[in-house]
Amino acid sequence: MHRAAGPFEILEILGEGSFGTVCVARVSNDPLRRKVALKILKGAYTSNDKILNRTRDEARLLSRINHPNIVRVERLMEVGGRPVVVMELVQGISLDALLARFQNGVPPAVALEIVRQTCLALHVAWSDALGDDGRPLRVIHRDIKPSNILLSIHGEVKVVDFGIAKGEFEGREARTESVVMGSRPYMAPERLDGVADSPAVDVYSAGMSLFELLTGRTMSLSINPVTHDQAMNRQLVYVQVPGMPQPAVDDLRDLIKRMCAYSRDYRPTAIECARDLEQLVYAMEPRYRIGLEEFARTTVLPIYEARPRVTPDEVSAEGDDDFLQEITGAIPGPPHAGRRFSGVAPYAFVGFISFSLVLLGSLALVKYVSGSPTQAVATAFGPLAEDDGRVRVKVWIPSDARARIGDVFLVSPGGARVPSGRTSMQIFFDDGREVRCDFEAEADTEVRYVFDAGRPGLSVDDGEARPCVSLEGGSDPE
Repeated sequence: MHRAAGPFEILEILGEGSFGTVCVARVSNDPLRRKVALKILKGAYTSNDKILNRTRDEARLLSRINHPNIVRVERLMEVGGRPVVVMELVQGISLDALLARFQNGVPPAVALEIVRQTCLALHVAWSDALGDDGRPLRVIHRDIKPSNILLSIHGEVKVVDFGIAKGEFEGREARTESVVMGSRPYMAPERLDGVADSPAVDVYSAGMSLFELLTGRTMSLSINPVTHDQAMNRQLVYVQVPGMPQPAVDDLRDLIKRMCAYSRDYRPTAIECARDLEQLVYAMEPRYRIGLEEFARTTVLPIYEARPRVTPDEVSAEGDDDFLQEITGAIPGPPHAGRRFSGVAPYAFVGFISFSLVLLGSLALVKYVSGSPTQAVATAFGPLAEDDGRVRVKVWIPSDARARIGDVFLVSPGGARVPSGRTSMQIFFDDGREVRCDFEAEADTEVRYVFDAGRPGLSVDDGEARPCVSLEGGSDPE
């Protein structure tokens, strides 16, 4: 498929939403090889003014907010007639993906701290973020839920997807819609009644998310004010926190009850929630206070590295060429497409052509001697049979690295056939670091690069990490 030149290289398809696709891309001609996330509107909506305006508004809004717990937007571009939002790349997972692994809830200290930082972000979006005219933006997210909160591999909490947010800023294009947008059961009751939105709707959603993180359950509440509190009281008994005194557990349940109150007048503000949650964390016994950085290193990082990775070529292989064309448009494809030779000296291209000619000549000579093209390949490159002393191993490497095992090169996680027995794997990171990890290669072995206790290591078949050796001045596999 032809890919026109453009400012980015598409490396990976992160996900597809109703209106757009999020991709990992590398900024072309950037000596730092920096990666960003691109949110690209689908071609089917390029003529939908409402969706176009909402996409532009989200980019303009987030470009005015600078807070560590809110995903940062760098710029808004027009590519191929559609808006493309350039955002910081958050290497992490959403909380709903995390809950899929923790069906009874995440560690309580982790849940409390995630929601505390989420509340800080909500407070800043409403009260502290200023527009170009110096007035508060008064941003209400209106769709807070586990899938819209990310936890990075470094322990950073990021609130994302402000696509239906309400804000007050110059240049706004989309008309505010109050009732029909949002996600049940995280949607505050007043949103169904047509009441004007307030910051309390986000507090309600944060309380529902907190309950889910603590218990692994989605709280089901009635929209009837008479039975709403009764239903909540029945479910709050599931909030149990090991290492927290019972009076503090009662305070936590009361906080959730106030955050999810039927009447918004009874809900605390986001900053009040953040302060209460901080006190509740310190009410826990120290041995139960697992920090986000530690949790991210031991839990989030392995989940993130084991994620399925979809490249534009793989989308094309599945027969969805139209979808791939929509994503690429005027943006080039994966690193191996087109641009490879542009960043290399002309001598490399000449060398490649020369090697190809020599290779073809060798194959022709062998074929002439053996009389069989199949035999020619076998003679030139070794036996074609599987029984060649090699075994298949599964290799997991970080997204910012490549690996070499013998004569096998990997640019992403995958399988490799390598000689059995003692084997060395070299891992080359984009920032110039290089490590060597040794292991015993056996059939169906799985090896995963990890960073354990501040040191590089290799986990074999999900076992305890074995130290890797940091190298200096190593050669890049390219």
